Amino acid sequence: MAGYNNGFFLASPDGNFSLKVGGQIQIRWVMNNAKDQNTLYGFENRRTKLDFSGNVFSKDWTYRIRNNFSSEFGFSDLEFAYIQKAMDNGMSIRVGQFQAPWLREVLVDSSMQLAAERSVVAQLFSQGYSQGIQWGMESDSFRINAGFFDGIGGATNFDNSAYNSRNSDWNFSPTNYAFAARADFKLSGDWSQFDDFSSFKGEEAGMMAGVAVLYQRSNGNGIFGGPANGDKVFGITGDFTWDFGGASLFASGVWTQNKPTTGDKTSPWGVTVQGGYFVTEDAELFGRYEFLNYNIKNAGGQNVDKYNGVTFGVNYFFAKGVKFTTDFSWNLKSLSGANSFAALNGAGFRVDNVGADNQWALRAQLQLLF
Repeated sequence: MAGYNNGFFLASPDGNFSLKVGGQIQIRWVMNNAKDQNTLYGFENRRTKLDFSGNVFSKDWTYRIRNNFSSEFGFSDLEFAYIQKAMDNGMSIRVGQFQAPWLREVLVDSSMQLAAERSVVAQLFSQGYSQGIQWGMESDSFRINAGFFDGIGGATNFDNSAYNSRNSDWNFSPTNYAFAARADFKLSGDWSQFDDFSSFKGEEAGMMAGVAVLYQRSNGNGIFGGPANGDKVFGITGDFTWDFGGASLFASGVWTQNKPTTGDKTSPWGVTVQGGYFVTEDAELFGRYEFLNYNIKNAGGQNVDKYNGVTFGVNYFFAKGVKFTTDFSWNLKSLSGANSFAALNGAGFRVDNVGADNQWALRAQLQLLF
C-alpha cells in the first residue's frame, strides 16, 4: 500500500508496518533595524527538514526520526529520534530524543505557528530537544505527560547555560537530574485541532487549558560551558487556547527561578498573548503582544534583556501545505544583555547596544510542507 496522506507513505496491508515521509521548507527574507547599527536585510533557509515516522510489528510500536539542516551552515541536525509504545487505557511510554513537556508554544510545531517565528519569550524559555523517557496518558478530557531527562532547555535559555542534552553521550549529561510534567485539559473540541494555532473557517470551536512544571540540577561538567555543579532551575508555565472556528486566541505565562551555588538567584518571566482571524477562507490576520523580563541588571545598574513588543501580520494559504507569511515585530525595550542572543534564534533581531531600544524586524516567508 502506498499513497499520500499528510505525507507520502508505504504500508503493509495489515497495517502492522508503515513508513511516512514528510518535509518542511521555510525560505525567509528579513530586514532588521537597530539603533546605532546598520540596517541589514537578506534571505535565509530558516528551516529545511526531513521527517520519517511510522510503526513496526504492530500499530502499538511507533517511531519518529527528523533532521533539520542548519540555517547557518547546512549541517544535518537531529531533532526527533524516539520509539514509543502504546499501552492500554490511553497510556504510552516514549524513549529517545524529543521535546520535553514544557512550553505549549514550542510543542506546537514550527510549521503550525501564527507568525513567521515563535515569540521571543518562547525562544528564551524553550525546552529545545532532550534525551530521556516519558510516560503519557490521554483521555477524552485531559492528557498528562511526565518525564525524566538528561537535561531540559535550549542552549541559551533560563540563565544562559546549556542544560540541553540534545545529541549527547550518557557521560556528557549536563544534569544530575531533570524532570518535567505537563497536564492539558480539553474543555471542548477535539485534541487534533490544538496541534496548530490557526482556527480555519468551518472548523469546530474548542477550548483547552494547560499547566507544566520543570526542575533540574546541574552536574557542572562544563562540556557545553554550562552551569556550575549544584545549580538548580525550577519553572512553571500555564496557557489557554480558544478556537472559535475562523478565529483563535492564545495566552501563556512562564516563570523560572535560577538558583546558582554562588551568586544571586534570578527569576526571569514572560507573558504572551496572540490571536488570528480569517478575513477570507485563505487569508488570516494575526497579532501578538509579549513581555519578557530576564530580571538582570548590568554593571551600570541598567535593567537589560527585556522585550516589550508587538508583532502583526498576515498568512495566506495557497494550499493546505503552502503558506506565505509576512509580519512586522517591534521591541520597545532593549535586548542588550548577555542573554539577548537567545532572540537571534530566528526571531530576526540583533543584540542591542546598551541603552538602545525600538528595534524592529520585517519578515516575509514562504513555507512548503510535503
